[in-house]
This record gives sequence, C-alpha cells and structure tokens, in this order.
Amino acid sequence: MVDFGAAYGRLSANVRGALWMLGSAVTFTLMTSLIKYLGDDYSPALQTFYRQAAGLLVLLPVIARDPIAAFRTSRPGILLFRSLAGTIGIVLAFWAYQEMPLAEANALSFTRTLWIVPLAIFVLGEKIGPWRLGATLVGFLGVLVMLQPSIANAVGWPAAAALSSAALFAMTVTGMKMMTRDHSVTVLMVWSAVLGFV
Repeated sequence: MVDFGAAYGRLSANVRGALWMLGSAVTFTLMTSLIKYLGDDYSPALQTFYRQAAGLLVLLPVIARDPIAAFRTSRPGILLFRSLAGTIGIVLAFWAYQEMPLAEANALSFTRTLWIVPLAIFVLGEKIGPWRLGATLVGFLGVLVMLQPSIANAVGWPAAAALSSAALFAMTVTGMKMMTRDHSVTVLMVWSAVLGFV
C-alpha cells in the first residue's frame, strides 16, 4: 500500500504547490461549469452566497477548535479589504460566466496575471526578472489568441465584469501573499469565508 502522506512530504515545495494549483484548476473548472448550468435559475449574488456558505461550513470545525486563533490578526483592515475585493470579484466573475461563452469568460479571467505582476513589483517589492516578465507577456498573448476569433463578442458589460473580477482577484492574491508573512493560511481562509458569507 502506498503511503501518500510520506510521498507528498518528499516532494519539493514547488511540486507540492503545483499539485495544489492543479487541484484548484480542476475544482475551479467544475465550479464554473455549475455556475453556467445553474445561471438561469440562480443569480450571481445567490450563487456567491451558496459558495461562501459551503466554504464556511468546511471551516467551522477549524474555527470551533480555537476561535481566538482562527481570527487572530494584527491587520484587520487588509483582511477586510481582501474579503470585500474577493467577494465582489466572485459576483462579477459569476455574472460574466453566466452572460458570456464560458471559454471567453475564462480566458478573460487569465488576465489577472497582468495585474499581479505590477502589484508584486509595487506592493510587495518583488524583483521581476526578464524571464518572468516575458512569460507574463506570452501569457497575455495566449489570452488574445484564445479570444481572437470572437473578439467582437468579448466587449461590453460582461467582459468588463470579467476584467474587473480579474483585477480584484489579483488584489486578493497580492493581499494574501503580503499577509502570509505573519499570518497563517487558516486565518486568511477563515476571515475570507466569514466576511464573504456576511
């Protein structure tokens, strides 16, 4: 019998991070498909409510185990901003997924990388070398290639919502990176789930 825990522990941090990102991509794909499927019957705000409620249910055992530690923070303002930006970003993304072809809305969501790079430079003080900058530009070209056949349809309020959502998600990612310097991931998830639900 394979000991997956031990095998996972032997992986490098980059490989473990890549596996988590892959799992995130799979579950994100399932979520966006359900958003599109249920779009006629459930508004984006209602779908966001159910998403946040599900996240809060998953985290309730963690919160119940040590409520003080789950909410301990020295910077509540950033956590409030991150939760607000994330929740508005989710509502906008869900509306874009409902109103646009799913592939186009998803392609526009990839533009968050264009926002993350300048935020990493100016907010986090990270050094962005030519390779990373080049990879960002290539990724942006990839988004344009995906949208090119239907670029005429990729304008209007739903596209603006998708782009705004990407910018807001970039802010939440930047805030998360900043906060993980002195906060646990659990605290960030708890604040996000609770405030997003409220």
